[in-house]
Amino acid sequence: MGGSVGYRKDTFYRMGLFSHDRRRTVIAFSLVVFFGLGSLIATGSEFTDAFDGDEMESYQAHNMITSAFATNESEGESGLSGGRGFTIIFAHEEWNASNPQFAAAVNKTLGAISNSPDIEYIQTPWNTESNLSSWHYSDDGSHMRIHIEFSADVDAKEAYRGTQDDIKCGVLLCWRTGDVAIDTTFDDRMVDDLVNAELLAAPLTIILLIIVFSSIVAALLPVAISVPTVISGVGIIFWLSHQMDVNNYAMNIVSLIGIGVSIDYSLFIVNRFREELHNGHDKREALAITSATAGKAVFFSGITVVIGLTGMLFFEGTGLPSMGIGGSLAVALAVFFSTTFLMAILSILGERVNSFKVPFGMKQEMGDDGLWFKLADFVMRRPVVTLVPILILLIGAGAPFLNAQLGLGGIDLLAPDEEVRVGSEIQEAEWSDFGEAEIFIIFEFDGTDRFSDQAIDTLHNFSLRIVGREDVSSVVSMYYPTPGMNASDLKSIYSLPVEHQPVGVQDLVNATSTEDVVIIQIVYNPEPGSPEAHALVKEIRLMEDDITFQGKVGGWAAISVDIIDEVYEKTPIAVTYILFCTGILIFIQVRSVLIPIKAMVMNVLSLSASFGMLVFVFQEGHGFEEWMNFTPLSIDPTTPVIMFCIVFGLSMDYEVLMLSRIHEAYLETGDNTEAVRRGLQQTGRLITGAAAVMVVVFASFTIATVQIIKAIGLGLALAIAIDATLVRAIVVPATMRLLGDLNWWSPKWLAKWFPPHQPHREEEEESQ
Repeated sequence: MGGSVGYRKDTFYRMGLFSHDRRRTVIAFSLVVFFGLGSLIATGSEFTDAFDGDEMESYQAHNMITSAFATNESEGESGLSGGRGFTIIFAHEEWNASNPQFAAAVNKTLGAISNSPDIEYIQTPWNTESNLSSWHYSDDGSHMRIHIEFSADVDAKEAYRGTQDDIKCGVLLCWRTGDVAIDTTFDDRMVDDLVNAELLAAPLTIILLIIVFSSIVAALLPVAISVPTVISGVGIIFWLSHQMDVNNYAMNIVSLIGIGVSIDYSLFIVNRFREELHNGHDKREALAITSATAGKAVFFSGITVVIGLTGMLFFEGTGLPSMGIGGSLAVALAVFFSTTFLMAILSILGERVNSFKVPFGMKQEMGDDGLWFKLADFVMRRPVVTLVPILILLIGAGAPFLNAQLGLGGIDLLAPDEEVRVGSEIQEAEWSDFGEAEIFIIFEFDGTDRFSDQAIDTLHNFSLRIVGREDVSSVVSMYYPTPGMNASDLKSIYSLPVEHQPVGVQDLVNATSTEDVVIIQIVYNPEPGSPEAHALVKEIRLMEDDITFQGKVGGWAAISVDIIDEVYEKTPIAVTYILFCTGILIFIQVRSVLIPIKAMVMNVLSLSASFGMLVFVFQEGHGFEEWMNFTPLSIDPTTPVIMFCIVFGLSMDYEVLMLSRIHEAYLETGDNTEAVRRGLQQTGRLITGAAAVMVVVFASFTIATVQIIKAIGLGLALAIAIDATLVRAIVVPATMRLLGDLNWWSPKWLAKWFPPHQPHREEEEESQ
């Protein structure tokens, strides 16, 4: 039992003693933190639906339009603005929409909600202006759509949820869609996806942990620690949503990271505690050594994960900063509960941590005939033979990412059979004017007359240049009311009194301008998230540079361009930050220059492979879309960033935990080859088991209905699986074997400030 002498001056060793000697205090404090933070869930959430890019041109354009037309009485006169309402589409297998029986069935459906105090009005073909009949009836008359608008003083989403059970279509077919319906569906599906993923992952995780520990009590401890971690994390993120813009994906990230990391950390701590008990230490000493070894490794690995997640903070305006904050909080809580609450529980359990053993689990003892001993021995004897084919495989897996297309998805991020998406697709098929992709250019006229000759000449000519493009179908603007009208005609018309102007001209003026702003609306042909749409936005912005009036370009395609540009601009900064900080942290732990560099290269390899598979599955399809229920799309520009920040941190997590064991062995033996062999043998089973748990947690999110969550879940699962098997079990030990004692090299000038850790075996023997 003298092996603990080398740890006794360690801060973490003393923390372990404190957790044992003051276990009731530690448990009480942990529970206060848990209940205090968890109670914040009661404050409710105010998540944002999209992004927070106030500095981006596209968001500025959106805000200007919203502000300029918020009080415009002409807006919504038709009742079809959709900002606070939703649309119901009706059809019948036999009846035409003009059939009286069809109308009676529609009225019967609407009767259940017609007297709701939350509803401002219901727009139908029989209570609207005649010029709106084309809006209500499809081109062939087979479908009808009506619009329901909620009052301004109610929460539109909650009001919509309140109508769902009341709307019964009877003999008709019906689909709900529109702004509020779509936004609410996204919100609800993300919550449903989270619950369903946890319900799927929980039993599988418990089974895996039972196999790893061969004990039901030991297996349940990591799961138990994940509960306060996730609930506390969700509580904090709920509270933060009232203080700052928090993206609605943040809750999923908190849960995903919180579950995975807390189970991971608890697994390592419980395993090390059982190992020290097996080595003959009493529970007090076993807990102290566990804290000095596994506890310290968890602390450093937690910092590496936080470093990776805080890399999201650089991407302002993308919604990523709030996800990074949420994920970092989840990791911090996982470290806290694992190194305090769990430690105190272990001090109470002692040997009882091994209670309720099962016959089918892995054996705790590390023999010389097991899989990991044989693998470690083979890698040490054949490092080149094992390294080269794995490197070729990883590089090949990453190749598809070279063909990645980035773009924001819309309603097509939902499952193809989702009601609001089906409704939207029916509208696009049955109404020729629906679903037209639009770019908006908003020009400010601060004190300038929008009807001046200069404004008309400049912006009419600008409109002509745009409408002449093959990828543009039409332009809607007060400076381009009809294709045959020139600038002189416009000047003549706008010089007339309003009552003498041609019919419809003033309506167009009111719809597209105020005294301060003018909008030019461009309807284009490419898909909004396509490279062609992105190119159009960029070319329009270049065309603006040639005119006196400077506008701001908005619309979904413009938002997509701005977010992609933000990602491209900030990625080098974020990557540099993550690599530098992680490298410094690992150096402080092992006092080596080459090991941090090697670790980062290995992580990039596993990440590139997972990025390649992301493109292979979600962009190119290859049949996966059929049984995973999604539509192949361009890759959301934030997805690779999220994956990089999460996976890089988690990969370094495993790196730190393996290195801690290799470093321990090196300090004991002074032999690099033996240290690597022993480290792989001791951690291989555990890291694989921990990774299997993490893969199960992440892979459970592939059943999500929102494609971004599905893609992130699969990407993270693949990355962790690749890292824990191919990279951590083969590539890392093979490279460390080839580098030999160079692994532990540090330049003399650096060694003066950070002296290398020296083997303490002799010191221990003398002290005994």
